Amino acid sequence: MSIASSAAVGPPPGMKVRLSSNESPFGASPLAIEAATRVIHEAHLYPDDQSVALRAAVADHLGRPAEEVAVGTGSAALLMDAIPHACEKAQTAEVLAFERSFVVYRLAARNAGARYVEVPTGGPATLGGDGYARDVDALLAAVSDATRVVVIDNPGNPTGAHLTGDELRTLVAALPEHITVIVDEAYHEFAGGQRGYATVAELGVDHPRLLTLRTFSKAYALAGLRVGSISGPAGLIAALDARRTRFNVTATGQAAAIASLGDLAHLARTVSGTLAGRAEMAEGLRALGVPFTDGLGNFLTIELGTDAGPIVEAYAGHGVGVRPLPPYGMLEQIRVSVGTPAEVEAFLAASSDVLATVPSRG
Repeated sequence: MSIASSAAVGPPPGMKVRLSSNESPFGASPLAIEAATRVIHEAHLYPDDQSVALRAAVADHLGRPAEEVAVGTGSAALLMDAIPHACEKAQTAEVLAFERSFVVYRLAARNAGARYVEVPTGGPATLGGDGYARDVDALLAAVSDATRVVVIDNPGNPTGAHLTGDELRTLVAALPEHITVIVDEAYHEFAGGQRGYATVAELGVDHPRLLTLRTFSKAYALAGLRVGSISGPAGLIAALDARRTRFNVTATGQAAAIASLGDLAHLARTVSGTLAGRAEMAEGLRALGVPFTDGLGNFLTIELGTDAGPIVEAYAGHGVGVRPLPPYGMLEQIRVSVGTPAEVEAFLAASSDVLATVPSRG
């Protein structure tokens, strides 16, 4: 499976409807835009290297002390520090994840010189139900003396699969204390209260090396400003924070993220709009008889039964950008982000043509 970064990032150019990168179609909070605009007038000044106000705001939001929170330029950058840090003192290190997890885990393991171990997941979605089920017992059985990191995207990207709260509690409780456990909750805002899902904070689980990742790129719609957070034990957070590039989070990013946390009404509108769009897309695909995984993120993963390349091009012919998934070894699937109501309508209109003859259609 290719892990070339160029294959894993970036929307196709020129698309009128951009449903390829899991961006929020509802935009950032007006308060965030206002805060960033104020700060841009001081662009000649370096930002606060320690992001003190932002870390305090995130800590308050999470109900944790500030020393248990660090921030970085998106959750991907934090992962690229956290995984190598956990592996650096081991003569032989393994990073363990479920198959078809977020590609950055593999990239970070490669940078750490660690072996990346994938635990097989269930098969693709069918007309009868979702695909890519995750088995906690199978993952625990794959833990070896060399395992240094277990990383879980919950909900997962690009499959949308998730562990329930009970499954996550079982996993964390069973892992040895020397293993760093990373739970990536980039899409948690879209998953709350559904199908047994629970965040680490809601579960109150405890482990001496448990880290939780979150991002401002998805529900808070600050993907272009690159802000993420990581929380966990104070000593581990301090060690991770020492690895980052200085002045890494821009002043505009810090200001916008702080303001976003305070705009609960905008967040609620974004989440409700996303869930409504996700439901409409799911209903439309069911009407077409095309199998897909109705996951808990802000996207759906569609089964084609044929090479995805021509399908992606066909959508592009309708001005709709969707994501092929070769970095995940998923050659007959596409991932489609939720858009605005008008974008969802455009996607479904294109789908009635593009998906009319795909082999997976029932």
